[in-house]
Amino acid sequence: MFKRLKDSFDGGIDKIKWFSSLFSDRLKIEYSVMKLLYQSDQMEKKKEYLMRTIGQRVFELKGYSDRYILKDDIIVEALHEIEKINSEIEEIKKKASEMSKVEE
Repeated sequence: MFKRLKDSFDGGIDKIKWFSSLFSDRLKIEYSVMKLLYQSDQMEKKKEYLMRTIGQRVFELKGYSDRYILKDDIIVEALHEIEKINSEIEEIKKKASEMSKVEE
């Protein structure tokens, strides 16, 4: 009778260990996904700042009809930075999506 009780107790402990291990791994994954999404949000804010910079520069150049706006150094640099940020955001979202999938 004690052997059966001990075996049941050991089986219960094994199940608790398995569940806690699974829960811990899943929690680490979710935390990593949240960090990636936060990083993506910060990049979106930087992108918005660059877009405001472009808008301000266009407004400054509106009086100069002889200047081609898309050739302005500040605007070109901001556009390149936005393209770079967009690709990084896509990578981060793809990574987060892959991480959050449940492994079978």
